[in-house]
Amino acid sequence: MWSWLLHRITGVILVVGLLYHFVLMHFMGHDNYSYEAVMQRLSDPSWKIFNIVFLISALYHGFYGLNGLVLEYIKSDSLKKFLKIMIFVIPVALAFWGVKIVFLL
Repeated sequence: MWSWLLHRITGVILVVGLLYHFVLMHFMGHDNYSYEAVMQRLSDPSWKIFNIVFLISALYHGFYGLNGLVLEYIKSDSLKKFLKIMIFVIPVALAFWGVKIVFLL
């Protein structure tokens, strides 16, 4: 039950985040996507939090969807077990790497 609900919540977070991105980057002027503007924005703690929430939401949402595909279409138990382990390990590694990058900026 909770995983299904979290999948829907992360979907909403992704839609809101993408809309905010499109408005900021495409409708608020050309000076918003210069290197200096982007680096200034990324140094703000609220943007770091936004990026981390967006990253975690995207990883959870995407890999939960992949997990559903594995459960639905993979018949081999050994392949299914391997893929489920990879579906856990890969997003954890990507999240660690992404959070590290966000905090190093």
